[in-house]
Amino acid sequence: MKDRIFFPLALLLLVGMVLLAIWPAFGRLPDGSVTGDGVNYDQITIEGAFLNKVVAGGDATTELVRDGDGDYLLFIEAQAGMLGPEPEEGPHFQLASDLEVQFSGRRIRSTVRMRPADQRGAMQAKLIYSVGRDGDSGWQTFDLEPEFQDFSFEYIVPDHIGDQAFDYFAIRPVVPEKTRALLVESIVFERLD
Repeated sequence: MKDRIFFPLALLLLVGMVLLAIWPAFGRLPDGSVTGDGVNYDQITIEGAFLNKVVAGGDATTELVRDGDGDYLLFIEAQAGMLGPEPEEGPHFQLASDLEVQFSGRRIRSTVRMRPADQRGAMQAKLIYSVGRDGDSGWQTFDLEPEFQDFSFEYIVPDHIGDQAFDYFAIRPVVPEKTRALLVESIVFERLD
């Protein structure tokens, strides 16, 4: 085969192989632990496609849905008695070690913008910030309104000593009976001091 035919074909084959290798990443939603940008940790926001980083945990259902404007919302649904008392036993976000280091020993304000789902909407939601065996904020219960509203609480994160692990931030509907669901628009963590 002549060089002027071989090299263009080899280049075309190489480009095809690269495109085939990266194709699965196109359109894929983010997952894994929530991390910062490496520069500014004063405010960390989870919204849009990044709400997909939620871990369902327990027997909860979590799903990204679109609102009328095409924006992503996080749908969380649970059945009565199916979620354990620990944050990891229900819908939660893992906060990566960079956030753990940046939040250690600091007062953090956690704000969730949420409302009841249209079907089987929860009247209340529970939130918790947990650092595992070093402690947690305790479950914070909020009464939901029909429209999206911000619900906040503050927590002084204990100093982390020893091995780093994940911090957790959990959100769940209060389910007095049957099934209840809620929608989350965004989650914001702010360092206050």
